[in-house]
Amino acid sequence: MKKIVSLVAILLATSAFAGNLAFESGSIKAHTEVFGDSTIDPVFKKATSKLSMEESSASLRGSIEVSIADFVSDNKKRDTHMYEAMESDKFPKATFEIKEVVAKGGDNVTLKGAMNMHGITKPMVFEGTVNEDASKVHIKAKSSMKMSDFGITPPKMVFLTVRDQVDLNVDISLKR
Repeated sequence: MKKIVSLVAILLATSAFAGNLAFESGSIKAHTEVFGDSTIDPVFKKATSKLSMEESSASLRGSIEVSIADFVSDNKKRDTHMYEAMESDKFPKATFEIKEVVAKGGDNVTLKGAMNMHGITKPMVFEGTVNEDASKVHIKAKSSMKMSDFGITPPKMVFLTVRDQVDLNVDISLKR
């Protein structure tokens, strides 16, 4: 009987650390440039998370999804051109699925997974940190990608062309 009580206590203690993580706050920033003109820094301040994590960051699995229509920069006209280039009416979401977390010492991790955007799924890796406390998990990570890898032609405006590479910076808090 003592073994059963001990097992139940262990399972209950473990379940206190397990569970789904809901997006609470933060941002996912994209950065690219218009050659010879300026930078483009749209931000997603909303996301949907379907993530879960047991007792350590190595067990983090699931996905983070954003709506393409939710990214906003400092120029609405340029945003409209990006929505058109990304065909947001046909491909309204971008999703990163975390398949493996590799601990690199301390809070430093490599998040390995797959990005699905514009109807194309490609492997992708983010480098960063995962910090946790009793009620929240904070993810801060960076990566880069090329629009053309996802079948997106970088927009052109007269003689100006948007750089193909997009740098991504994730800084989000998730509630347990």
